[in-house]
Amino acid sequence: MNIVESLLEAVNQLFGIIISLAILFICFIFPLIITVKNIIHLVKRNVPEKKKQKWTVITMITGFLLCALDIALISSYKWDEPVVKNDVSEFTQLHEPFSSDYALTLFLFALAAAVCIVILSRGKILPPLSAVLCVSGVYGGIILSLFYVSQLSVNLLNDDIILIAIPYLLLFPINYIIISARVIRETILLYTAHFRENDIEPKNAIDKHLRKVLEKSAGWIWFPILGIIPLTGLLIIICILFGQGPTGIIKAFTETSDWAYSTMISPPPVEYEGHYLCTVAVNGHEKVVKPTRLGIRHGVKIGVNRQLCVANAFEQLIEDKAPRFHKWVRHVYDKYGYPVSKHITTKLRADLVYIAMKPLEWLFLLTLYLFDKDPESRIAVQYTGRHVREFTGDCR
Repeated sequence: MNIVESLLEAVNQLFGIIISLAILFICFIFPLIITVKNIIHLVKRNVPEKKKQKWTVITMITGFLLCALDIALISSYKWDEPVVKNDVSEFTQLHEPFSSDYALTLFLFALAAAVCIVILSRGKILPPLSAVLCVSGVYGGIILSLFYVSQLSVNLLNDDIILIAIPYLLLFPINYIIISARVIRETILLYTAHFRENDIEPKNAIDKHLRKVLEKSAGWIWFPILGIIPLTGLLIIICILFGQGPTGIIKAFTETSDWAYSTMISPPPVEYEGHYLCTVAVNGHEKVVKPTRLGIRHGVKIGVNRQLCVANAFEQLIEDKAPRFHKWVRHVYDKYGYPVSKHITTKLRADLVYIAMKPLEWLFLLTLYLFDKDPESRIAVQYTGRHVREFTGDCR
């Protein structure tokens, strides 16, 4: 039996190592391989079309998935939520880089750009309007990529962030720009060759002028920009239908905090380390723990709820009426309360602690109403930096 258990443990460890290596390869090594491949395809001219198209599709799919994962890892705090200091469930002390309220809009614009570049990478002649719209979509993707890169780059060297996260987040838009340069160049060559090989004569003076514009690389650089307008309009209409609003793509960048295009001012960070009821008040689900306001603890703003204020008022009452007994209570709390707080790392755990503390909260409240002249005033001033006697006189 011991041999079987040892074998199973060895198999489990081996499986864990394989999974870890696979994650390491997919998340860190494979993106670098993709980047090298796309650079080679940009520089080297004799790469088969099917191979380039295959790597374009791989880049788009892998880029979307890894970007979504990395953005989620950076932060889950919206701009209007205070960052919780020393929150072990978060990788950074920053707010989300793109507003999750407008994630659908950002996704639709990025998806449209990705679809356009995949279609053009096939290297086939498209109907004129389709060709212009696809090239316009690629240009729109380049613009979006530049805004995306500049939004993130402001925190590239921030000590609060896992430094490897943002550079890897920048790889996808950089790869998109590399592929765009190759695809637009190949599209220019494809269409100019098509006109010459088929000896297609212009039908009138306007057609002749447009042909000359299209045959010049500079013309292809600027002409499709006009197509961005109807394509963007179509995407905005779709976003409006999904309730995102006409300015959703702008708000995805601006309704954030801590980033390049952020316009919102977030609440100050709060701290809960060292006090498990502080942890509960900040980390639990709002509908359960019912946070009421911000308070001040050791000069740092923290989130507080009724339960926390009642417990602290109870401790203050003991300190006022029985200082020696309070020292023993404080010693016990410091010894056992602080270690408990380190394990309250999820909302569910915070909710469970809040519920478990309810009987003690009622006991504290009963004590306050039995021995304090003005219990609610004492509760109300907790974590304000003031003492109840400043408002009601000596309440001992």
